[in-house]
Formats: sequence, C-alpha cells, structure tokens
Amino acid sequence: MQGTIRLDKYLTHIGVSSRREAVKLIKAGKVKVNSKNVFDPAFKINPEKDVVEVEGFQKIPFQENFYYKFYKPKGYITSTKDKEPTIFELLPKALPGLKRLFPAGRLDKDAEGLLILTTDGELAHRIMHPKWKLEKRYEVLLDKPITDEDIKRLEEGIELSSPCHAELPLLSPRAKRGVLHKEKTLPARIKVLAEDRKFLEVAVIEGRYHLIKRMFGKLGYQVLSLKRIAIGPVCLGELKPAEALPLSQEELESLKTLLGLK
Repeated sequence: MQGTIRLDKYLTHIGVSSRREAVKLIKAGKVKVNSKNVFDPAFKINPEKDVVEVEGFQKIPFQENFYYKFYKPKGYITSTKDKEPTIFELLPKALPGLKRLFPAGRLDKDAEGLLILTTDGELAHRIMHPKWKLEKRYEVLLDKPITDEDIKRLEEGIELSSPCHAELPLLSPRAKRGVLHKEKTLPARIKVLAEDRKFLEVAVIEGRYHLIKRMFGKLGYQVLSLKRIAIGPVCLGELKPAEALPLSQEELESLKTLLGLK
C-alpha cells in the first residue's frame, strides 16, 4: 500500500476490528500513533513509517495480506458464520488480519486437518479452481481392507453418481453443477499405510463436493475418518488441533509459484 490511509481503515485492514468497531476504539482513546493518542478516525497515517498501537493488541506490522495454515478439528464448520460452531470461534481474538480472513476451500464438519486461511482473494480462488490442479493429500481410514483392483480403479478415475434427490436442496448452485453430471474423476494417487489395508494416503487434484467419501462410497467402502495433511507444498506437519501459524516465506513462495502468482 502506498501513501497515507485513514486510521480506522488501517485497523480494519490489519484485522484488528470491523470499520465500526475501529471508530469506537479510536474515539475511546484506545489507539496510539507514534505513542500519542489519536481520537479522530479520519486521521491519516503512513503504514510504512508510523507505529500504531491498539489497547489489548501487540504492535502489528502492516502487510497487504495475511496467510495462515490452520488445523481444523472435527466438529467445526468451515465458515465465517453459522448456527453451528465455526472454525473462527477457535482463532485468537488478537490474530493479525482476523476480521478479514476466510478459508481457501473447505473441510466437512466430521473431517479434520489442514486449511489455509487468508485475506488474499486471488490466491484463494486459485487454490480452489480445478484449472491449477493443486494436489491435496489426505489420510483416510476405511471400514474394510481395500483391494488392489479398487486402488487401480481410483488411480485411473471412476464415474461418480449424482447425490440422492434429498441432498440437492442443500447444495449451492456451483456444487450442484459439480455433482449433477456424471463425470469421471481425475486420477488419484493411493498409498497403503497399514498392513490391514484400511489406512491410506490419498492424493487428488480436484475439489468436488464430498469427493473422497463419494469416491470410496462408489466402490462400497465407508470412510470412517478423513484428515487433510497437505495442500500443495503446505503441510500440516506438527500443527496441533485448533492451532494457526503464519505460512513461512518458503511455503508462500512455493504455493504462489505453483499457482502462477509469482
């Protein structure tokens, strides 16, 4: 960002608060610029030179966008607002960029694992768009051993059936387009991780509605647990449930390179 910016807009941009809340914070004397209290929301600052402090928050360096990896636990909805518990209820209130963050993709309520949270709309769009074929890896536990024949079928691609009629009203128009036409899945990569052949690593490069569950369901298997462990070069690693960490510079650069943004 070049030049100056209104103080209330700046607080909103770095995710401290909504615009309305920012105005209240400033008028209440809870915001300092260069160690001096400022009471005017329209006060202009230079993000590259001025130091802004907000009561209850650490000093937050200015940046255009924020990028985090987050371990979504089971039982939470991947949404900004919902009647059920959402992932945003788990994030620290002082997390830089919080008010502007959104998930780049989704995980079902009963699934767990890696999500990328960002304020960068173009990056999020490319993560989700099938054109870029960004690989996502999952650990999958099945109800019974998988056969070599079924592994081969998944690695070659299988035709998925449409969901039952009762499910259709629950889907967005975009999701409906993805499931109402019988299309063959793109080839998946399957790695057997346990001797009982029930625990697998599955890599896919598309993001259809309930893709993993539907793939295995088509072949007569039930997915007992589903955990995403990687999105492109970004891995879950040692991240703990409900923990969020900024993407490293290496992770971000690798991700942007794969998505044609560098």
